[in-house]
Amino acid sequence: MSGEHSILPPSSSARRVQCSASTTMEARYPETEESPESRDGTAAHWALAEMLHGRVVAEGQIAPNGIYLTTEMLEAADVMYDDIALELKPYGLVPSQGQIEVPVAIPRIHAQSWGTPDYRIWLPKARPTLLAYDFKFGFRGVDAFENWQMVEYVAGLTGGVMARGVSDEDIDVTVKIVQPRSFHGGGTIKVWSFVASEIRGLINIANHAAHKALGPFATTEVGEECRDCSARFACPTLHQASLTACDMAGAAQPFDLPPEAMALEYRTLNRYRALLDARASGLEQQLLALGKRGAALNGLRIEHGAGRERWTIPEAQVIEIGKALGVDIAKPPAALTPKQALKAGLPEIVLPGLVNTPRGEAKLVFDDGSLARRVFG
Repeated sequence: MSGEHSILPPSSSARRVQCSASTTMEARYPETEESPESRDGTAAHWALAEMLHGRVVAEGQIAPNGIYLTTEMLEAADVMYDDIALELKPYGLVPSQGQIEVPVAIPRIHAQSWGTPDYRIWLPKARPTLLAYDFKFGFRGVDAFENWQMVEYVAGLTGGVMARGVSDEDIDVTVKIVQPRSFHGGGTIKVWSFVASEIRGLINIANHAAHKALGPFATTEVGEECRDCSARFACPTLHQASLTACDMAGAAQPFDLPPEAMALEYRTLNRYRALLDARASGLEQQLLALGKRGAALNGLRIEHGAGRERWTIPEAQVIEIGKALGVDIAKPPAALTPKQALKAGLPEIVLPGLVNTPRGEAKLVFDDGSLARRVFG
């Protein structure tokens, strides 16, 4: 596990499975700047790690990357900390007894593969039982079921136990992905429980993708993973696919299509829309970088909007300054969320008349068969 970053990080596993050439292309065209969202996520991860180690963090504290911790970051970290504490309580364990951001080698994927799970612990049960967590501060929903990143982590974490003679058929695994800011029907904590032997096929696929990625026959393939590829602006396959999408968008279609044909066209158009978005966002980032260096952008220019004003010191200090000047600039009190209120001691018996969970708006979702696999194995 040499170097600061793995050349085959588990976080890019889904992208390698889709497009084996993405590994070398991203190494050639790395991200030039960390986005504000990414910096916030790094700070939130640091706050979570501090909590899990048993150390106190507070709003306004500065993370190692220079970002001030916000209430939202601390509340998000609390969600994962509380869930871990709840899982460990029956065994008399506390979160600090687990492994927090400790790297793991993953030779079952590739000799050069390693990664850093956010949290994992082996529970003291009759059968070896792994509990692994991944914390995500972003808004885009990520499912735990057959999650490629977690598949690779589990491959590494169970590999050490198997090396001691334990069969993967005798290892139980629970994977949890915690997304406090992603509000979807499945909730903010997604869970996938399985016996380690059940993911042999997925590990084989990830292994093949990793070896192909570093071999002479890596190929580019377009798909939804293009949106996060740092080399998307330089990919000829995505470029061609996006032009094909433009042609298709203008093609005439009859209005009396049968349902199955309409569903097929809908799926196809959405796939191409994602490819266009990926291509456009990649070009945008590259053009911004070139424009900042003085390049002419042929009908485009860089314009900076008015950013939102924010304090340069912790808000608690700002409030004290206001008080000293006779001005109350603290936010008015707000009610805790129902879950936070229960934790604070509000009796659950009073909630039915005070809380409801409205049904979300109806929307089409893509059925890749994972729901059936989840239910029927």
